[in-house]
Amino acid sequence: MKKKFKIIFIIFSIYLVIDFALTNLLLKKTQLWKSTEKIDHYWRIPSQIYHHDIMPNIDVIEPWQTFNKKLITNSIGFRDFNKKNILKKNKNKKRVLLIGDSFIEGAGYNYEFTIGGLIQNKLGEDFEVLNSAVGSYSPGIYYLKTKYYIEQGYSFDYALIFLDVSDIYDELFLKYSEDNSRITNHDFKKPAHKRSFYKVGDFLISNTILFKFLLYVSDQTEISKNYVKLKYKASKRFEKSFFSTTKEDTLFFRMLTIDRGYWTFDEKTYLGVKDGLKKSDFFLKKLYGLLEKNNIKSYLIIYPWPTQIFYGDMKHQAYWESFSKENDLSFINLYDQFESKNKRKFILDNFIYGDIHWNKVGTVKIFNGLNKNGVFEEINSSK
Repeated sequence: MKKKFKIIFIIFSIYLVIDFALTNLLLKKTQLWKSTEKIDHYWRIPSQIYHHDIMPNIDVIEPWQTFNKKLITNSIGFRDFNKKNILKKNKNKKRVLLIGDSFIEGAGYNYEFTIGGLIQNKLGEDFEVLNSAVGSYSPGIYYLKTKYYIEQGYSFDYALIFLDVSDIYDELFLKYSEDNSRITNHDFKKPAHKRSFYKVGDFLISNTILFKFLLYVSDQTEISKNYVKLKYKASKRFEKSFFSTTKEDTLFFRMLTIDRGYWTFDEKTYLGVKDGLKKSDFFLKKLYGLLEKNNIKSYLIIYPWPTQIFYGDMKHQAYWESFSKENDLSFINLYDQFESKNKRKFILDNFIYGDIHWNKVGTVKIFNGLNKNGVFEEINSSK
């Protein structure tokens, strides 16, 4: 038995050496191999204060789902049109700070098609629109990041805070220091043995046909399995047979069932996120206190996911409208921009297919909603 194992080990080792040599001498030079290489998102970095961020002066193509967006950041790591945009602490233009998560960062699209790009083009050269938003941000991060840049000497005139439905859920997983001056848990830090294991795996996948093929088979199997499960659930939800349930049915069902959006209409889920709601309330009050202290006019803005459009919202709208009245804040509810009798068609027309983020059409609806509520008119009046 030991002899057989030894022979198998020797044969496998010889195969790996040959595989490694062929891969590096021939295959790595082909476009096919390059197109399958794993992208190192080195520009997504941890922050010891507010959990995570994007590196300054980045100009890269970032894959996201089926998209390849051009990601450019300015000198302080805010998404921008141009990485050469060197931001001075002392402003010579009126500044509008955008605060939010992946919706405002601009999931999937080049900057000109995001809400930040649209607002900058609307306000023109007399204003600087600074987009501090990054995916998976939440109120505690909004507060700590804004505080950090104000303490660094950067000044702002307006702040548009886009509060996402998922922010309340995301707050559940953040831990803070006793004085709430920084976030203390960082998902970026894996134990040493796990880091070593992943390094070995990445090396084998990057340098051998065998392991790249095994990864591909594993990924495709997982994708197929998840799709079949989703299609089965969609067939039950839409009361169709499994085989007559279309791809559109399946992906539309997925758009409605991202669990982080359930708390706004499902009482059981709501009870599970009440601590996140409490933390969001606490940090938004701190954020607004900070903005008021620094004479920054602010707006609290909410908008729905496909989930809220289809099933309704009994929690999110009412809570933050009441919060804004109690704290004398400018509140903008953009739910009215997403009303339609044909909810399914409307959702498919305004959101990325199979996802919860706005597409280009939905982003314009957000822009038009801000315009309708007089935001740009008020900002322009301050020139």
